[in-house]
This record gives sequence, structure tokens and C-alpha cells, in this order.
Amino acid sequence: MSDPSNQRADGCSVFFTFLVLALLLSGFFLAQRIFEPDTPAPVTESVDLIRHQKAQAHRDQDSLYKSRIDDFHACSNTSLEGSMLKVIKNRKSSTKSDSIPSN
Repeated sequence: MSDPSNQRADGCSVFFTFLVLALLLSGFFLAQRIFEPDTPAPVTESVDLIRHQKAQAHRDQDSLYKSRIDDFHACSNTSLEGSMLKVIKNRKSSTKSDSIPSN
């Protein structure tokens, strides 16, 4: 059989194992503290006012854009009803011309 004295851990290897473990744990917590994000600055009234102004400017621009789109569609009559009325007119005119006998 094998010699049992070779399988025993000596005190030095156990000490270095715990030392390496302690260094790894402290390195982990140190890295976690270093890479932790800073706490955000509290929102002041001036920051809140600037945000409100930017949001209002966006709303104004959005409503202007939507009104321009609606005006374009109203002017060019691109609605489905208008298109269908044109189709009906074309159909009626084509059926009238087909029904008139030619000499």
C-alpha cells in the first residue's frame, strides 16, 4: 500500500491556500467597490424645468408634423373615399361610351 505520510497536508500549504483565498476575496470586493457607479446627483428645479421645456418643444414639433401630414392628405385627397369615387366615375364613363352604338 501507499505511505500515509505522503497524503497529509503540511501546515504551510494550508496557510498559503487560505492566504490566496483571502487575497482573491479582497480583490473581488475591491474591484466591486472601484467599478461601482457613482450616485446620481439629485434633480434640481432648474434641471426639471429644462427637461420640461425640451419635452414641450418635442410635443410642439410633433403636433406641427402631424398637422402638416393631415394638410397634405387633405389637399391631395388621398383618402379611400376619394379614390373610390374616381373609380366609380371612370366606370360610369367607360360603360356609357361602350353602350353608345357607332355608325
